[in-house]
Amino acid sequence: MGAFDLLAGLTARLASTGRLDELVDAVLHEIGVLGFGTIWIARLDEETGKLSTLKDIVDGVELTREAPELVALDLRQPLGHGFREGRMINVTDPTSLHILEREDDLGPPDKLAVSRAAYDRLRGRPFACGPLLGSDGQPVGALSLSSYRGDRPIPETVLSQGLLRAFMDHLSIAMERARHAARASRLEADAMVVAHDLNNHSAIAVLAVDVGSRSPADAFEMLPSIRRTQQAIGDLVARLQRIARSRGSAAGTANLQQIVEDVLIMAAPILREPSITVDADLPAVPLVRGDAVVVHQVVVNLLVNARDALVQVPPERRRIQVRLRDDGGVVRLVVADTGPGIAPEVLARLFERFITTKREAHHGLGLASAQAALEEFGGRIEGRNAPTGGAVFEVTLVAAPSPASGEPARSGPGEPAEPALPLTEKPRYARILAVDDDSDVVYFIRAYLEPLGYEVVTATDAGQAIAAAKAQVFDLVLCDLGMPKHSGLDVCRSLREASYRGKLVLMTGWDIATLRTEQRECDMLLKKPFQGTDLIHVIDTLLAA
Repeated sequence: MGAFDLLAGLTARLASTGRLDELVDAVLHEIGVLGFGTIWIARLDEETGKLSTLKDIVDGVELTREAPELVALDLRQPLGHGFREGRMINVTDPTSLHILEREDDLGPPDKLAVSRAAYDRLRGRPFACGPLLGSDGQPVGALSLSSYRGDRPIPETVLSQGLLRAFMDHLSIAMERARHAARASRLEADAMVVAHDLNNHSAIAVLAVDVGSRSPADAFEMLPSIRRTQQAIGDLVARLQRIARSRGSAAGTANLQQIVEDVLIMAAPILREPSITVDADLPAVPLVRGDAVVVHQVVVNLLVNARDALVQVPPERRRIQVRLRDDGGVVRLVVADTGPGIAPEVLARLFERFITTKREAHHGLGLASAQAALEEFGGRIEGRNAPTGGAVFEVTLVAAPSPASGEPARSGPGEPAEPALPLTEKPRYARILAVDDDSDVVYFIRAYLEPLGYEVVTATDAGQAIAAAKAQVFDLVLCDLGMPKHSGLDVCRSLREASYRGKLVLMTGWDIATLRTEQRECDMLLKKPFQGTDLIHVIDTLLAA
């Protein structure tokens, strides 16, 4: 009854809280009661393939803060071996292990090894370690146990059945729940990025309409820009809809060209911020065998890995090449970056599960998962270093036997809305600096304000803006918040340090309610998209103060 009550209590706690740390503490205590003095619990980061330490207890003393925050899995060692086999590895005689004195020590091929640091931590005692498995048998974390009732070996029955096994299941459920919560947060962040891009497009369209509403000649001049912007918005929405539809579709064929184009559009904000240039050559190719969702995720992983590699090199060297080729029955996708490349000692083992590079690019778990997913459809992925530097990944997919496109016709722009009446404004004057990395935004701000009497200077990056503000006197600076290299916040701070005394307005497509720091650094936030009248209201409000 005592064991039943204990498990019932833990189950109730698991159902009542989503906090992983609370469950870890509860389970940790109960594992200690079973007679284990040394306990290490970690969760698996599915993006990096590394283990993140949650708790580290050595002989009853908590040493979590002293433990490595991230641990890479190594197939030479019992923990990596356990992950590969999906089970706990019970080492009853630690003296049988090879001690790795150096990181480049490969050890005997027929013998498990352990690092000197791990061996010393365990003090040569018997131990067991292995993965915590989720509902589908996938690893979600890790557990290592030692000091069982002193220095005794751990009985196999203790590891395979009874309370310890139940405790491990509780930990696995809690970690799997935390993983799902993290995925939900990433999806929410992705949605915010898309909303930001949509708002930027809308800002251009709304300002163009305001400029065009003044006269038939202005309207005629603005129509091409309005049409381009509206098409960009429609294209982005269509891509989102395609991705959403593909998540519910069955495996079969995938349009690789469309998927790569979609991913590049969606990834534009995260590539633009660190000043990464993308060179894409995406001709029409046959449909390929595969699950569209899986192929989409593979492409996303390759671009994210390339981005992570490029942050290690100077901005002027940050470049990604994306190439698509029809090679007679197969379709090839090549993603190359100009980063530091793949470490030589890792290259030969690049697609082994849980092998990762020392550098923070090209993570082992993502590549191993991508390889396994592609193989189900006859595809493959290969990695190499380019002769000129950087990493190159090539995805090969089998062309589908029936290359029917199924691509819907592009919707037209629709009937034009009735134009607004021309605005009549009283004569005004102020010197304004408009800053945005999108040249269309500053163009339309100037086009709207100058006929009203304002003098407008434009800049498309932080350096130009700071130089202009130091050389000239402005009454007000309108600056985009999210720009590559240096943000609008950086511009605000630099101008204040340079004794700028005018008003500062940050323009943003992000949710203003979440921008507390930004509100303190400027005089006002202007939410994109905005109309010309909104712009005038901001100027009047600040310059009349």
